Amino acid sequence: MKSRQVGFVLMALVAVGIAALVFRIVSTESEAVILEGLLQVSEQASDRILVEGGDSYTELQRYGDSEQAAWFVDDQPVFQPIMQQFWLAVSDIYDAQLVSNNPNNHARIGVADGDSIAVSFFQDRGALQEKFFIGEWKRDVRLCYVRRAGQDETYGIPCPYGNVFDPNPDNWKNPLITSVQLTEIAEIQYTYPDEAFVLRPSEDGLEWNVFTEAAPEGAAVNPAALNAIIGSLRGVVASGFADDDESEELNFTAPDATVRVITREGAPTPSTRLRFLVRDDLTMYVKTPTASTVYVVDNRVTSSLLLRLGDVMDSLADGG
Repeated sequence: MKSRQVGFVLMALVAVGIAALVFRIVSTESEAVILEGLLQVSEQASDRILVEGGDSYTELQRYGDSEQAAWFVDDQPVFQPIMQQFWLAVSDIYDAQLVSNNPNNHARIGVADGDSIAVSFFQDRGALQEKFFIGEWKRDVRLCYVRRAGQDETYGIPCPYGNVFDPNPDNWKNPLITSVQLTEIAEIQYTYPDEAFVLRPSEDGLEWNVFTEAAPEGAAVNPAALNAIIGSLRGVVASGFADDDESEELNFTAPDATVRVITREGAPTPSTRLRFLVRDDLTMYVKTPTASTVYVVDNRVTSSLLLRLGDVMDSLADGG
């Protein structure tokens, strides 16, 4: 009889233990799912975003209606892949998992006031919708820690590609300076302080010639040089951006080199002009007419684009 009672007691204890475990799982999941009471922040609902951290500060603004909206940083369109990653991370906040509800952990996780990245969302430019504090991204965790302003709870959202809540405005800008395809080009004009020439394809686009004052009828182009130039123009990408103080000191009215690309009528890419100034032994400044931004380009990018007349002339055709 006593053994049966012991058995019943053990069974009851097991049942209570299982019930307690189930309750812990359910309660943990229920408190770790959603940041309750959030206002809707999204690409359509918000029109201004401030990202502040350390000495850096970025202001993103949306222009246009919800269907034709475009986001800008300074006067430049935000690089679309970065903006997409940003909004994906923002949408994850609504399903964020609770990491800590202890305010003593804020500094360790990196979400303390004044020691984190503050991200504020506004509507109608001035009405604050939500403000979050974002902790330092760590490669081994691949999470972004998020705390809502005025609350102690800290949540985690997936950030597999790094912290997309970046307070540096340069990291939101499109690094692509220009991209022109071979079939779009009507001519390429080169101007240096000591020489100028034009590269122009034939009507069928099968042959290219170089035109100068000494060769107004045109001369054959070195195929290797032409391939290098065309390959470069498919994507001239900046490695960085000059800050405001740098830009104010630059004089692009007397550049070290100018490359003007004239596209054919009806081409999807408009004509453009790239003005270059030497920055140092490794980089150059680049300016285009359509943007106030001054780009910084590595010499490894410009070396195949900024060719001189002696490089593009076909030495075989010239008898050399």
